[in-house]
Amino acid sequence: MYNFNEEVLLFFLLHCFTEEGLKETVHTFERESGLYFDFKYFEEVVLTGRWDEVEKYLSGFTKVEDNNHSIKIYFELRKQRYFEALDSNDQSKAIEILTKDLKVFRSRNEEVFKELTQLLTYNNIREHELLSTYQDAISSRKIVMNEIKEIIEQHPMLKGKLKFPDIDCQRLKHLLNASLNWQHQNNAPASPEHGLFMNHVNHFIPSTAAAINQGTALNNLGVPSESGKNLEDLQPDLIEKSHKISESVFQICTPSQCHMLLLPKQPEENKIVRLAYTNSGNGILALTSNGNHLLWLWTHTSIDMGAKATAQVHPQLAKNGLEFMSNDLTNANREDLVSCFAISKADSYLLSTSGGLVSLFNMVSFKTLVTFMPPPPMVTSLAFYPKDNNTFLIGLDDSSIRVYNIHKHDEVQKLEGHSKRVSALAFSNTLNILVSADASPQIIVWDSSSWEKLRERNLQIDGPNVPQMFSETHIQFHPDQQNFLFVHKIHLAIYEATELKCVNQWDSNFPTVICQATFSSNGQMVYACFLDGNLAIFDASNFQMHYNIQPSVYHLSSIPSVKIYPTVLAAHPQKPNQFAVGLTDGCVYVFEPKEPCGNWIMSQVDKEKANSIGSQG
Repeated sequence: MYNFNEEVLLFFLLHCFTEEGLKETVHTFERESGLYFDFKYFEEVVLTGRWDEVEKYLSGFTKVEDNNHSIKIYFELRKQRYFEALDSNDQSKAIEILTKDLKVFRSRNEEVFKELTQLLTYNNIREHELLSTYQDAISSRKIVMNEIKEIIEQHPMLKGKLKFPDIDCQRLKHLLNASLNWQHQNNAPASPEHGLFMNHVNHFIPSTAAAINQGTALNNLGVPSESGKNLEDLQPDLIEKSHKISESVFQICTPSQCHMLLLPKQPEENKIVRLAYTNSGNGILALTSNGNHLLWLWTHTSIDMGAKATAQVHPQLAKNGLEFMSNDLTNANREDLVSCFAISKADSYLLSTSGGLVSLFNMVSFKTLVTFMPPPPMVTSLAFYPKDNNTFLIGLDDSSIRVYNIHKHDEVQKLEGHSKRVSALAFSNTLNILVSADASPQIIVWDSSSWEKLRERNLQIDGPNVPQMFSETHIQFHPDQQNFLFVHKIHLAIYEATELKCVNQWDSNFPTVICQATFSSNGQMVYACFLDGNLAIFDASNFQMHYNIQPSVYHLSSIPSVKIYPTVLAAHPQKPNQFAVGLTDGCVYVFEPKEPCGNWIMSQVDKEKANSIGSQG
C-alpha cells in the first residue's frame, strides 16, 4: 500500500505520461501500481478483442479467485474468447481456452463446464439452443461489456479507483522539486519500500520522454507488482518453459516441411469415414459418408518399381466405367449411421456397410456379389476370419458378435458378453484369439477356434461428451501379435493381450479427443489424428510425441470458416514412415517425412537440420 503523498505523486506521474502521449507506459503504470482503473481503455481492448491485453490489465487490480465479482468478470471474458474461437473454427485454440482458462471454474459449476465442452462437437455454435441468437464477435463483445460494466462498478477492490483525482500539477511540481533538493542536500535515506521509486522521480520531472528512452517505466521507478516480481523477472522462467516445449515436439506448420500428396478427388465433397491401405500396399481405399468407396491405385514407376503407394507420385482413381462400389443405404438410420469395412488378405474382396445392408464386393470387377443382414440390428464392425475368407466376424449395435459363413448364408456362432455396440474386432494369429471392444469401453478376449470367452476388462475412462463416431473404440494388433493399440476418446494406450494389462499409455497435458490412431508397419511408431485438427507421430515404446502436424499444413481451403479436421487415418502396411489421412471435406492426403532424413523418428540433431531445411523452403 502507498501513503497519501506517494499516491498523489503516482497520479502526478500518470498525468505527466498522459501529457507526453505515452499510452503504453500509462497503462503499464496503472496496472503495476493498481491505483487507477482506466475503464475507457479496458472497454476499448475488450471491444477490439485484444484478450491477452484485457487479462493482463485486469490482473493488476484483481485476480480470478479474489471474490465472486472477479470470478464473474473473468468467466464472462474467457467464455467470450471461447465462443469466438469456436465460431472461427479454431478448434485448437478453443480446446486451449477450455482446458487452461475455463477449467478453473469447473469446480463451481460442473454442468456449465460440460455444456461448454459439448460445444466442441458442434459445426456451428448457433445450433445450440442457448446460442441460437449469437450474432458475431463485435456484437457479442458489446453485450459482454455491458454485463461486466455493472460488476466493475460494484467491485469492492475497484472502489475509488475508477475516477482520476483532480491534481494541481504546477503546485505539486514545485513542492516535489523542493523536496528532492532537500533530500539530496541532506543525504536523507530513502524509504526501504519505495526508495528506488523516490530516487528516480526526478528523472521524470524535466523530461518524461527522456526517462522512458532510458528504459521502461517500471525499471526506472522500481514499482513492484503484486507478486513481488517485475515482468522482466518472470520472463526467463517463461522463456525456459517455452524452449522445453518447443524442443520436445517438432512442429510441422507448412507443407514444405514434409512430403504431402493430395489424392485425386470427386467433385462432390463427402466426409471420409473409413480409410485403409490395400494389403499389398499399392492402393488406398476410402469410404465416404454417402456410401461410396474410392480406390486409388499406384502403378509401376521409375521411383517405385514395386507399385507401392508413395507421396511423390499421383495414383489413379479406379472405377468400373462411371460406377463406384457403393453401399446400400436404403434401410440405414441416417441419424445414427455407422460405416465400416474389411478387406480380404489377397485384396480380392471387400466387405462393407454404411448403416444398411452388408455388401460383399469383388475388388477387381467392382461388382456386388451379395448383400445380407439388413438392420436392425445395425452392423457396427467387420473383420475377415484369418483362417477362412468365407467366414466373417460381424459386430452389431445390439452388443452381440455374429460369426457368419457366406457359403451357408447364415451365422454359425453368436458371441455375447458386451453391454454396448461392438465397434472393434482384431485377430492375433500367433495367440489364436479375437479381441473385441465396445463403446463402454469393455474389452473381451475370445478363443478364435472354440469362440470361448477367455477374459474381459471394463475400462473407466473419463472424457468429454463427443459424437458417437468419436466415442467408438479402435483396436489394432502390434506386428508382434502380442500387444494391441487401444483408442477411445482421450485414451491412447497399448495393452498386453493375454492378461489385458496396460503396458504403456499416452499422458496428455490436455484432454483432446482422438479420432483414430494406428501403428506404423514396423510397430515402432503410432500415428494419431485429433478432433482439433492436429496429427501426431509418437514413439510407440514410450508414447513420446516426436512430431505434431498442424492443421495449417493441409487446411488449404479458400473458405477459412469451413471446419475441416481429420476423421480417419491408416498406415502403409510395408512402409513404416508413410501414412494417410481422410478429412471431413472428402480429401485424402498421404504423408511421408521430408528428405534427406527419410524417417519420422530421428535424433535431435537431425530434427534441427530438418527444421532448418523446412524454414528455408
